[in-house]
Amino acid sequence: MEKTKNKYTEEQLSFINANIKSNIILRATAGSGKTFSAVERVRYLISQGVDPSKILFFSYTKSAVEEFRSRLQNDEIKITTIHAFCQGMLSKMKKFKKVVEIYEFISWYKEKNRPKPSASNELKIKFYELLNDMYENAQYISAEITSFKLQSAEGIKCKKPNFIDEYNKFKKETKTRDFSDMLIEIRDLLKENKWLVMFRNKYDYILIDEFQDTSAIQMDILLKLNAKYYTLIGDIGQSIFGYSGANAFRVMDMLKKRRQVDEMTLSINFRSSISIVENSNNYSTLKAIPSKTEQGVVNKKIMKFENFMKMIDNYSEIVILCRTNNVIKEIEREFLVKKYPMNYKNYFSESEIEGIKKGNISVTTQNKITYVLPVFGNVENIINFIESNRESRKFLLTIHKSKGLEFDNCVVVNCFAPDLLEFNNVKNLTDEQKKKYSFDPDDEEDFESKNVFYVAITRPKNSLHFMAYKI
Repeated sequence: MEKTKNKYTEEQLSFINANIKSNIILRATAGSGKTFSAVERVRYLISQGVDPSKILFFSYTKSAVEEFRSRLQNDEIKITTIHAFCQGMLSKMKKFKKVVEIYEFISWYKEKNRPKPSASNELKIKFYELLNDMYENAQYISAEITSFKLQSAEGIKCKKPNFIDEYNKFKKETKTRDFSDMLIEIRDLLKENKWLVMFRNKYDYILIDEFQDTSAIQMDILLKLNAKYYTLIGDIGQSIFGYSGANAFRVMDMLKKRRQVDEMTLSINFRSSISIVENSNNYSTLKAIPSKTEQGVVNKKIMKFENFMKMIDNYSEIVILCRTNNVIKEIEREFLVKKYPMNYKNYFSESEIEGIKKGNISVTTQNKITYVLPVFGNVENIINFIESNRESRKFLLTIHKSKGLEFDNCVVVNCFAPDLLEFNNVKNLTDEQKKKYSFDPDDEEDFESKNVFYVAITRPKNSLHFMAYKI
Protein backbone atom coordinates (compact mmCIF):
# COMPACT_ATOMS: atom_id res chain seq x y z
CA MET A 1 0.00 0.00 0.00
CA GLU A 2 2.78 2.44 0.86
CA LYS A 3 5.62 4.05 -1.03
CA THR A 4 9.28 3.27 -0.53
CA LYS A 5 11.50 5.99 0.90
CA ASN A 6 12.71 7.13 -2.52
CA LYS A 7 9.27 7.20 -4.15
CA TYR A 8 7.26 9.79 -2.26
CA THR A 9 4.30 11.52 -3.83
CA GLU A 10 4.43 15.32 -4.02
CA GLU A 11 1.88 15.54 -1.20
CA GLN A 12 3.97 13.26 1.00
CA LEU A 13 7.12 15.26 0.29
CA SER A 14 5.35 18.53 1.16
CA PHE A 15 4.31 17.13 4.52
CA ILE A 16 7.47 15.21 5.38
CA ASN A 17 9.83 18.08 4.51
CA ALA A 18 7.65 20.90 5.82
CA ASN A 19 9.40 23.59 7.84
CA ILE A 20 10.24 22.09 11.22
CA LYS A 21 8.82 25.23 12.84
CA SER A 22 5.31 24.45 11.57
CA ASN A 23 2.01 23.52 13.15
CA ILE A 24 0.28 21.21 10.67
CA ILE A 25 -3.16 19.74 10.08
CA LEU A 26 -2.78 16.84 7.64
CA ARG A 27 -6.06 15.51 6.24
CA ALA A 28 -5.64 12.11 4.60
CA THR A 29 -8.04 9.98 2.61
CA ALA A 30 -8.43 6.29 3.42
CA GLY A 31 -5.52 4.17 2.20
CA SER A 32 -3.26 7.15 1.51
CA GLY A 33 -0.16 6.00 3.38
CA LYS A 34 -0.80 8.14 6.44
CA THR A 35 1.23 5.95 8.80
CA PHE A 36 4.18 5.85 6.39
CA SER A 37 4.10 9.63 5.98
CA ALA A 38 3.87 10.25 9.74
CA VAL A 39 6.86 7.99 10.41
CA GLU A 40 8.89 9.72 7.69
CA ARG A 41 7.97 13.14 9.11
CA VAL A 42 9.35 12.13 12.51
CA ARG A 43 12.52 10.82 10.89
CA TYR A 44 12.91 14.10 9.03
CA LEU A 45 12.56 16.09 12.25
CA ILE A 46 15.31 14.03 13.84
CA SER A 47 17.52 14.46 10.74
CA GLN A 48 17.14 18.22 11.17
CA GLY A 49 18.52 18.08 14.69
CA VAL A 50 15.34 17.71 16.75
CA ASP A 51 16.00 15.88 20.03
CA PRO A 52 14.02 12.57 19.84
CA SER A 53 13.21 12.80 23.56
CA LYS A 54 11.38 16.05 22.81
CA ILE A 55 8.95 14.30 20.45
CA LEU A 56 5.62 12.97 21.74
CA PHE A 57 3.57 10.85 19.34
CA PHE A 58 -0.02 9.81 20.05
CA SER A 59 -2.18 7.25 18.30
CA TYR A 60 -5.66 6.00 19.11
CA THR A 61 -5.08 2.26 19.70
CA LYS A 62 -2.41 0.09 21.30
CA SER A 63 -1.89 -1.77 18.02
CA ALA A 64 -1.24 1.50 16.15
CA VAL A 65 1.21 2.55 18.85
CA GLU A 66 3.10 -0.74 18.49
CA GLU A 67 3.22 -0.32 14.72
CA PHE A 68 4.78 3.15 15.03
CA ARG A 69 7.31 1.87 17.54
CA SER A 70 8.34 -1.01 15.29
CA ARG A 71 8.74 1.31 12.30
CA LEU A 72 10.63 4.08 14.05
CA GLN A 73 12.91 1.86 16.16
CA ASN A 74 13.80 4.75 18.45
CA ASP A 75 13.21 4.30 22.18
CA GLU A 76 13.87 7.98 22.90
CA ILE A 77 10.63 9.02 21.20
CA LYS A 78 7.58 8.84 23.46
CA ILE A 79 4.93 6.89 21.49
CA THR A 80 1.71 6.17 23.35
CA THR A 81 -2.07 6.35 23.46
CA ILE A 82 -3.62 9.41 25.06
CA HIS A 83 -5.22 7.25 27.77
CA ALA A 84 -1.92 5.60 28.68
CA PHE A 85 -0.20 8.99 28.77
CA CYS A 86 -2.90 10.42 31.02
CA GLN A 87 -2.62 7.43 33.32
CA GLY A 88 1.09 8.20 33.61
CA MET A 89 0.32 11.83 34.42
CA LEU A 90 -1.97 10.79 37.26
CA SER A 91 0.72 8.46 38.61
CA LYS A 92 3.20 11.37 38.68
CA MET A 93 0.59 13.36 40.57
CA LYS A 94 0.28 10.37 42.93
CA LYS A 95 -3.43 10.14 42.14
CA PHE A 96 -3.65 6.37 42.20
CA LYS A 97 -6.81 4.46 41.35
CA LYS A 98 -7.41 1.29 39.43
CA VAL A 99 -8.86 1.83 35.94
CA VAL A 100 -11.89 -0.41 35.33
CA GLU A 101 -13.88 -1.47 32.29
CA ILE A 102 -17.54 -2.25 31.76
CA TYR A 103 -17.35 -6.03 32.33
CA GLU A 104 -16.03 -5.46 35.86
CA PHE A 105 -19.10 -3.35 36.56
CA ILE A 106 -21.39 -6.10 35.23
CA SER A 107 -19.70 -8.68 37.48
CA TRP A 108 -20.17 -6.33 40.46
CA TYR A 109 -23.80 -5.74 39.48
CA LYS A 110 -24.36 -9.50 39.29
CA GLU A 111 -23.06 -10.07 42.83
CA LYS A 112 -24.91 -7.08 44.31
CA ASN A 113 -28.27 -7.96 42.79
CA ARG A 114 -28.22 -11.75 42.64
CA PRO A 115 -31.64 -13.08 43.75
CA LYS A 116 -31.75 -14.93 47.05
CA PRO A 117 -32.18 -18.74 46.93
CA SER A 118 -35.72 -18.26 48.22
CA ALA A 119 -36.65 -15.90 45.35
CA SER A 120 -39.26 -17.05 42.85
CA ASN A 121 -38.20 -18.73 39.63
CA GLU A 122 -39.81 -15.89 37.70
CA LEU A 123 -37.60 -13.34 39.47
CA LYS A 124 -34.48 -15.44 38.89
CA ILE A 125 -35.27 -15.85 35.19
CA LYS A 126 -35.80 -12.10 34.78
CA PHE A 127 -32.54 -11.34 36.57
CA TYR A 128 -30.45 -13.68 34.41
CA GLU A 129 -32.17 -12.44 31.27
CA LEU A 130 -31.15 -8.91 32.28
CA LEU A 131 -27.57 -10.06 32.92
CA ASN A 132 -27.51 -11.77 29.55
CA ASP A 133 -28.67 -8.54 27.92
CA MET A 134 -26.00 -6.57 29.79
CA TYR A 135 -23.22 -8.87 28.63
CA GLU A 136 -24.52 -8.90 25.05
CA ASN A 137 -24.72 -5.09 24.95
CA ALA A 138 -21.79 -4.26 27.22
CA GLN A 139 -20.00 -2.04 24.69
CA TYR A 140 -23.19 -0.12 23.95
CA ILE A 141 -23.83 0.42 27.68
CA SER A 142 -20.25 1.59 28.11
CA ALA A 143 -20.51 3.96 25.14
CA GLU A 144 -23.73 5.49 26.49
CA ILE A 145 -22.20 6.07 29.92
CA THR A 146 -18.99 7.52 28.45
CA SER A 147 -20.90 9.86 26.14
CA PHE A 148 -23.07 11.09 29.03
CA LYS A 149 -20.10 11.76 31.30
CA LEU A 150 -17.96 13.55 28.72
CA GLN A 151 -20.82 15.70 27.48
CA SER A 152 -21.84 16.55 31.05
CA ALA A 153 -18.23 17.52 31.81
CA GLU A 154 -18.44 20.05 28.98
CA GLY A 155 -21.75 21.46 30.21
CA ILE A 156 -23.83 19.77 27.52
CA LYS A 157 -27.25 18.59 28.70
CA CYS A 158 -28.05 15.01 27.70
CA LYS A 159 -30.31 12.15 28.72
CA LYS A 160 -29.16 9.96 31.61
CA PRO A 161 -28.27 6.47 30.33
CA ASN A 162 -29.39 3.21 31.88
CA PHE A 163 -27.30 1.93 34.82
CA ILE A 164 -25.49 5.25 35.39
CA ASP A 165 -26.47 5.44 39.08
CA GLU A 166 -25.43 1.83 39.72
CA TYR A 167 -22.22 2.43 37.75
CA ASN A 168 -21.28 5.44 39.88
CA LYS A 169 -22.02 3.45 43.03
CA PHE A 170 -19.78 0.64 41.73
CA LYS A 171 -16.84 3.01 41.21
CA LYS A 172 -17.35 4.63 44.59
CA GLU A 173 -17.45 1.29 46.39
CA THR A 174 -14.43 -0.11 44.54
CA LYS A 175 -12.52 3.21 44.64
CA THR A 176 -11.85 3.01 40.91
CA ARG A 177 -12.07 5.22 37.84
CA ASP A 178 -12.66 4.58 34.14
CA PHE A 179 -10.96 6.22 31.14
CA SER A 180 -13.45 9.08 30.89
CA ASP A 181 -13.04 9.85 34.62
CA MET A 182 -9.30 9.94 34.05
CA LEU A 183 -9.56 12.52 31.26
CA ILE A 184 -11.98 14.73 33.17
CA GLU A 185 -9.85 14.56 36.32
CA ILE A 186 -6.64 15.54 34.51
CA ARG A 187 -8.33 18.36 32.65
CA ASP A 188 -9.55 19.79 35.97
CA LEU A 189 -6.24 19.22 37.78
CA LEU A 190 -4.34 21.09 35.08
CA LYS A 191 -6.33 24.21 35.94
CA GLU A 192 -4.14 24.37 39.06
CA ASN A 193 -0.69 25.85 38.50
CA LYS A 194 1.04 23.35 40.83
CA TRP A 195 0.13 20.53 38.45
CA LEU A 196 0.44 22.53 35.26
CA VAL A 197 4.12 23.40 35.84
CA MET A 198 4.86 19.69 36.28
CA PHE A 199 4.03 18.95 32.64
CA ARG A 200 4.35 22.15 30.59
CA ASN A 201 7.17 22.65 28.08
CA LYS A 202 8.48 19.08 28.34
CA TYR A 203 8.03 18.43 24.59
CA ASP A 204 8.87 20.43 21.49
CA TYR A 205 6.72 18.39 19.11
CA ILE A 206 3.38 16.69 19.70
CA LEU A 207 1.97 14.65 16.81
CA ILE A 208 -1.57 13.30 17.08
CA ASP A 209 -2.46 10.45 14.75
CA GLU A 210 -6.17 9.79 14.02
CA PHE A 211 -7.00 13.25 15.33
CA GLN A 212 -10.61 12.73 14.23
CA ASP A 213 -10.91 10.33 17.19
CA THR A 214 -9.67 12.94 19.66
CA SER A 215 -12.10 14.64 22.03
CA ALA A 216 -12.13 18.29 23.00
CA ILE A 217 -11.15 17.31 26.55
CA GLN A 218 -8.17 15.33 25.27
CA MET A 219 -7.08 18.19 23.02
CA ASP A 220 -7.41 20.62 25.91
CA ILE A 221 -5.03 18.46 27.93
CA LEU A 222 -2.50 18.21 25.08
CA LEU A 223 -2.57 21.95 24.42
CA LYS A 224 -1.90 22.59 28.11
CA LEU A 225 1.39 20.69 27.67
CA ASN A 226 2.42 23.75 25.63
CA ALA A 227 4.59 22.02 23.05
CA LYS A 228 6.31 24.32 20.54
CA TYR A 229 4.64 22.65 17.55
CA TYR A 230 1.60 20.44 17.00
CA THR A 231 0.71 18.15 14.10
CA LEU A 232 -2.76 16.68 13.61
CA ILE A 233 -3.00 13.70 11.23
CA GLY A 234 -6.25 12.01 10.24
CA ASP A 235 -9.35 11.68 8.09
CA ILE A 236 -12.48 13.61 9.08
CA GLY A 237 -14.53 11.18 7.01
CA GLN A 238 -13.55 8.39 9.41
CA SER A 239 -14.74 10.13 12.56
CA ILE A 240 -16.99 7.43 14.05
CA PHE A 241 -16.31 7.59 17.78
CA GLY A 242 -18.58 10.47 18.75
CA TYR A 243 -19.76 8.53 21.82
CA SER A 244 -16.25 8.94 23.26
CA GLY A 245 -16.44 12.70 22.83
CA ALA A 246 -14.47 12.76 19.56
CA ASN A 247 -15.01 15.98 17.64
CA ALA A 248 -12.64 16.53 14.71
CA PHE A 249 -13.87 20.01 13.78
CA ARG A 250 -13.67 21.30 17.32
CA VAL A 251 -10.18 19.83 17.78
CA MET A 252 -8.96 21.59 14.61
CA ASP A 253 -10.52 24.86 15.75
CA MET A 254 -8.85 24.58 19.15
CA LEU A 255 -5.43 24.35 17.51
CA LYS A 256 -6.15 27.10 14.97
CA LYS A 257 -7.18 29.50 17.73
CA ARG A 258 -3.84 29.05 19.45
CA ARG A 259 -1.37 28.60 16.59
CA GLN A 260 -0.73 29.56 12.99
CA VAL A 261 -1.50 26.34 11.10
CA ASP A 262 -0.49 24.93 7.70
CA GLU A 263 -3.20 22.67 6.23
CA MET A 264 -2.10 19.80 3.96
CA THR A 265 -3.63 16.72 2.35
CA LEU A 266 -2.80 13.16 1.28
CA SER A 267 -5.13 12.09 -1.51
CA ILE A 268 -3.38 9.21 -3.35
CA ASN A 269 -5.03 5.90 -2.41
CA PHE A 270 -2.53 3.01 -2.43
CA ARG A 271 -4.96 0.45 -1.02
CA SER A 272 -7.93 -0.04 -3.29
CA SER A 273 -8.80 -0.68 -6.91
CA ILE A 274 -10.17 2.09 -9.14
CA SER A 275 -13.87 1.33 -8.75
CA ILE A 276 -13.67 1.17 -4.95
CA VAL A 277 -11.85 4.52 -4.76
CA GLU A 278 -14.25 6.19 -7.17
CA ASN A 279 -17.23 4.84 -5.22
CA SER A 280 -15.86 6.12 -1.90
CA ASN A 281 -15.36 9.60 -3.37
CA ASN A 282 -19.15 9.94 -3.52
CA TYR A 283 -19.19 10.08 0.27
CA SER A 284 -16.13 12.17 1.07
CA THR A 285 -15.33 15.87 0.78
CA LEU A 286 -11.64 15.06 0.22
CA LYS A 287 -11.44 13.17 -3.07
CA ALA A 288 -9.01 10.27 -3.39
CA ILE A 289 -6.97 9.40 -6.48
CA PRO A 290 -6.34 5.68 -7.13
CA SER A 291 -2.75 4.60 -7.67
CA LYS A 292 -3.68 1.05 -8.70
CA THR A 293 -4.55 0.22 -12.29
CA GLU A 294 -6.89 -2.71 -11.53
CA GLN A 295 -10.56 -1.86 -11.98
CA GLY A 296 -11.83 -4.00 -9.11
CA VAL A 297 -15.49 -4.64 -8.25
CA VAL A 298 -18.20 -2.64 -6.53
CA ASN A 299 -21.33 -4.78 -6.63
CA LYS A 300 -24.23 -2.45 -5.81
CA LYS A 301 -26.83 -5.18 -5.91
CA ILE A 302 -27.87 -5.82 -2.30
CA MET A 303 -27.76 -9.56 -1.69
CA LYS A 304 -29.93 -11.70 0.52
CA PHE A 305 -28.29 -14.09 2.94
CA GLU A 306 -28.91 -17.17 0.76
CA ASN A 307 -27.12 -15.63 -2.24
CA PHE A 308 -24.38 -14.34 -0.01
CA MET A 309 -23.50 -17.83 1.25
CA LYS A 310 -22.98 -19.02 -2.33
CA MET A 311 -20.94 -15.96 -3.23
CA ILE A 312 -18.34 -16.18 -0.47
CA ASP A 313 -17.20 -19.61 -1.66
CA ASN A 314 -15.49 -17.75 -4.52
CA TYR A 315 -13.02 -16.00 -2.17
CA SER A 316 -10.17 -17.20 0.02
CA GLU A 317 -10.35 -13.98 2.05
CA ILE A 318 -13.55 -12.10 2.66
CA VAL A 319 -14.54 -10.05 5.69
CA ILE A 320 -18.15 -9.36 6.60
CA LEU A 321 -18.59 -5.91 8.15
CA CYS A 322 -21.61 -5.20 10.38
CA ARG A 323 -22.69 -2.22 12.44
CA THR A 324 -23.60 -4.22 15.57
CA ASN A 325 -22.30 -7.19 17.52
CA ASN A 326 -25.80 -8.63 17.75
CA VAL A 327 -26.07 -9.00 13.97
CA ILE A 328 -22.59 -10.52 13.84
CA LYS A 329 -23.53 -13.16 16.40
CA GLU A 330 -26.75 -14.00 14.57
CA ILE A 331 -24.95 -14.43 11.26
CA GLU A 332 -22.19 -16.52 12.86
CA ARG A 333 -24.85 -18.72 14.43
CA GLU A 334 -26.42 -19.30 11.03
CA PHE A 335 -23.04 -20.24 9.57
CA LEU A 336 -22.30 -22.47 12.53
CA VAL A 337 -25.46 -24.55 12.20
CA LYS A 338 -24.52 -25.06 8.55
CA LYS A 339 -20.99 -26.08 9.60
CA TYR A 340 -19.52 -23.52 7.24
CA PRO A 341 -15.69 -23.39 7.51
CA MET A 342 -14.84 -19.86 8.62
CA ASN A 343 -13.15 -18.08 11.52
CA TYR A 344 -15.68 -17.83 14.37
CA LYS A 345 -14.71 -14.93 16.63
CA ASN A 346 -17.99 -13.75 18.10
CA TYR A 347 -20.81 -16.25 18.72
CA PHE A 348 -18.68 -17.82 21.43
CA SER A 349 -16.07 -15.47 22.90
CA GLU A 350 -12.58 -16.76 23.70
CA SER A 351 -13.39 -16.63 27.41
CA GLU A 352 -16.55 -18.66 26.80
CA ILE A 353 -14.56 -21.28 24.89
CA GLU A 354 -12.09 -21.57 27.77
CA GLY A 355 -14.97 -21.75 30.25
CA ILE A 356 -16.63 -24.55 28.29
CA LYS A 357 -13.38 -26.53 28.29
CA LYS A 358 -13.20 -26.20 32.08
CA GLY A 359 -16.89 -26.94 32.58
CA ASN A 360 -17.68 -23.39 33.70
CA ILE A 361 -20.76 -22.77 31.58
CA SER A 362 -23.07 -19.81 32.27
CA VAL A 363 -26.78 -19.78 31.48
CA THR A 364 -26.11 -17.54 28.46
CA THR A 365 -23.40 -19.83 27.10
CA GLN A 366 -25.56 -22.91 27.67
CA ASN A 367 -28.34 -21.32 25.60
CA LYS A 368 -25.90 -20.79 22.75
CA ILE A 369 -24.69 -24.37 22.98
CA THR A 370 -28.25 -25.70 23.01
CA TYR A 371 -29.02 -23.88 19.77
CA VAL A 372 -26.18 -25.47 17.75
CA LEU A 373 -25.84 -28.78 19.63
CA PRO A 374 -28.22 -30.83 17.41
CA VAL A 375 -25.91 -30.19 14.44
CA PHE A 376 -22.70 -31.24 16.21
CA GLY A 377 -23.88 -33.98 18.56
CA ASN A 378 -21.76 -32.94 21.51
CA VAL A 379 -19.94 -29.91 22.93
CA GLU A 380 -16.48 -31.28 22.11
CA ASN A 381 -17.36 -31.37 18.40
CA ILE A 382 -18.45 -27.71 18.54
CA ILE A 383 -15.16 -26.61 20.10
CA ASN A 384 -13.07 -28.73 17.72
CA PHE A 385 -14.87 -27.31 14.68
CA ILE A 386 -14.37 -23.71 15.81
CA GLU A 387 -10.71 -24.21 16.70
CA SER A 388 -9.95 -26.07 13.47
CA ASN A 389 -10.97 -22.95 11.51
CA ARG A 390 -8.93 -20.37 13.45
CA GLU A 391 -6.68 -19.69 10.44
CA SER A 392 -9.54 -19.01 8.04
CA ARG A 393 -9.49 -15.58 6.42
CA LYS A 394 -13.27 -15.48 6.28
CA PHE A 395 -14.73 -13.79 9.35
CA LEU A 396 -17.09 -11.12 10.70
CA LEU A 397 -16.11 -7.81 12.25
CA THR A 398 -17.86 -4.64 13.36
CA ILE A 399 -17.26 -1.61 11.17
CA HIS A 400 -15.88 0.27 14.17
CA LYS A 401 -13.26 -2.42 14.81
CA SER A 402 -12.34 -2.52 11.12
CA LYS A 403 -11.13 1.09 11.08
CA GLY A 404 -7.46 1.25 10.16
CA LEU A 405 -7.53 -2.24 8.65
CA GLU A 406 -7.70 -3.47 5.05
CA PHE A 407 -8.89 -6.69 3.45
CA ASP A 408 -8.93 -8.22 -0.02
CA ASN A 409 -12.73 -8.40 -0.21
CA CYS A 410 -15.55 -7.09 1.97
CA VAL A 411 -19.30 -7.50 2.39
CA VAL A 412 -21.07 -4.63 4.16
CA VAL A 413 -24.19 -5.72 6.05
CA ASN A 414 -27.21 -3.53 6.89
CA CYS A 415 -25.36 -0.29 6.20
CA PHE A 416 -26.46 1.46 3.01
CA ALA A 417 -26.19 4.88 1.43
CA PRO A 418 -29.52 6.40 0.27
CA ASP A 419 -28.48 6.14 -3.39
CA LEU A 420 -27.71 2.46 -2.88
CA LEU A 421 -31.24 1.87 -1.59
CA GLU A 422 -32.59 3.78 -4.58
CA PHE A 423 -30.46 1.70 -6.97
CA ASN A 424 -32.01 -1.45 -5.49
CA ASN A 425 -35.51 0.04 -5.62
CA VAL A 426 -35.92 -0.28 -1.84
CA LYS A 427 -38.90 1.91 -0.98
CA ASN A 428 -40.70 0.15 1.85
CA LEU A 429 -38.42 1.07 4.77
CA THR A 430 -39.98 2.91 7.70
CA ASP A 431 -38.39 6.12 8.98
CA GLU A 432 -37.00 4.14 11.90
CA GLN A 433 -35.43 1.57 9.56
CA LYS A 434 -33.96 4.31 7.37
CA LYS A 435 -32.32 5.81 10.43
CA LYS A 436 -31.05 2.41 11.54
CA TYR A 437 -29.67 1.18 8.22
CA SER A 438 -28.91 4.34 6.26
CA PHE A 439 -28.34 8.08 6.74
CA ASP A 440 -29.54 11.48 5.61
CA PRO A 441 -26.65 13.16 3.74
CA ASP A 442 -28.13 16.58 4.55
CA ASP A 443 -28.41 15.97 8.30
CA GLU A 444 -25.36 17.73 9.74
CA GLU A 445 -26.04 16.36 13.21
CA ASP A 446 -25.94 12.75 11.98
CA PHE A 447 -22.72 12.93 9.96
CA GLU A 448 -21.36 9.98 11.91
CA SER A 449 -23.76 7.50 10.26
CA LYS A 450 -22.41 8.59 6.88
CA ASN A 451 -18.86 8.21 8.19
CA VAL A 452 -19.57 4.66 9.37
CA PHE A 453 -20.64 3.81 5.83
CA TYR A 454 -17.53 5.51 4.43
CA VAL A 455 -15.23 3.53 6.73
CA ALA A 456 -16.87 0.27 5.67
CA ILE A 457 -16.62 0.87 1.91
CA THR A 458 -12.95 1.92 2.10
CA ARG A 459 -11.68 -1.28 3.76
CA PRO A 460 -11.50 -3.58 0.67
CA LYS A 461 -8.65 -3.72 -1.82
CA ASN A 462 -10.31 -5.74 -4.58
CA SER A 463 -14.08 -6.11 -4.24
CA LEU A 464 -16.98 -4.63 -2.31
CA HIS A 465 -20.43 -6.20 -1.83
CA PHE A 466 -23.58 -5.42 0.17
CA MET A 467 -26.04 -7.65 2.01
CA ALA A 468 -29.35 -7.11 3.78
CA TYR A 469 -29.91 -9.32 6.81
CA LYS A 470 -33.37 -9.65 8.41
CA ILE A 471 -34.59 -6.26 7.22
